[in-house]
Amino acid sequence: MRILSLCLFVLTVHLLSAQTSKSGNIVELKEAIQKKLISASITGLGGHQGESIKVVCKNLSGRYLRIRIPQGQLMAPADSAEQTLVVAEEYLVSLTTKTPAEALLKTFCTEAGDMSPSLNAAFAIGALAPEAVCKLLQFITEKGKVDAPQAQTAIWCLTSKNYSVAGIGDAELARFTADLKGVAMPGYKVTYKPVEEVPGRPAELGKALLVEGNFTFYLEKDEIARMVLLDGEQKLIKQLSKDETMKAGEHRSGMKLEVYNLDPGKYIVRLQTKAGRVIKDWPVEF
Repeated sequence: MRILSLCLFVLTVHLLSAQTSKSGNIVELKEAIQKKLISASITGLGGHQGESIKVVCKNLSGRYLRIRIPQGQLMAPADSAEQTLVVAEEYLVSLTTKTPAEALLKTFCTEAGDMSPSLNAAFAIGALAPEAVCKLLQFITEKGKVDAPQAQTAIWCLTSKNYSVAGIGDAELARFTADLKGVAMPGYKVTYKPVEEVPGRPAELGKALLVEGNFTFYLEKDEIARMVLLDGEQKLIKQLSKDETMKAGEHRSGMKLEVYNLDPGKYIVRLQTKAGRVIKDWPVEF
């Protein structure tokens, strides 16, 4: 019995040692390049979302390696007019001493408005993305939303000042992104014109087409009221509804506002009396 126990102990130690040795061969891509353990060619496959980058690694170390490409790794373009991409998922590349290995990386754009990377565009390893972006990527992966078009919109909401979470068509993803930004969920959503991703052309959300939402308000007495749209400086843009007699009490209503002919920015949907007294304001942004 003692001999059997000793053999089991020795076998366990051997297995643990082997596992430790194997895990010790995992090296971050950036570190492996800096230490000249590998050489790496990083090129674009055209576009910014989905499988957009190819990494080809060649082993220079003389030993078996496993290369880790972390989720949230930024890839910096050689052409500054093109977009910096962020790796959507973690990748492990097994690298023998003889044969180069390649990985096709799914990415998102972090610079809305810059050019979508062209085919064979050159990239270099950058820093890791900010913590909020990494948390969003982890959520997107865990929820199986990596290939959803709304995922790119969510990334842009964190990396660009011009995008509101109201433009994320996925409610669960919008709530998580709002929490990361430290903003309240808006009571409306914005529908944008779809834009085809074309390598070599600017990539961003299309023009806002429609703002939709539900709202409530309370009247202490009967009122003749109308709804109007104001710009960010509270200048009247247009009247949205006819004068209507509204009874005292709580009201629930919906809003469907076409905005395709308006410039992007901050606006106010205002309910006011016929005389101009403000009953309630709803800020909107698109």
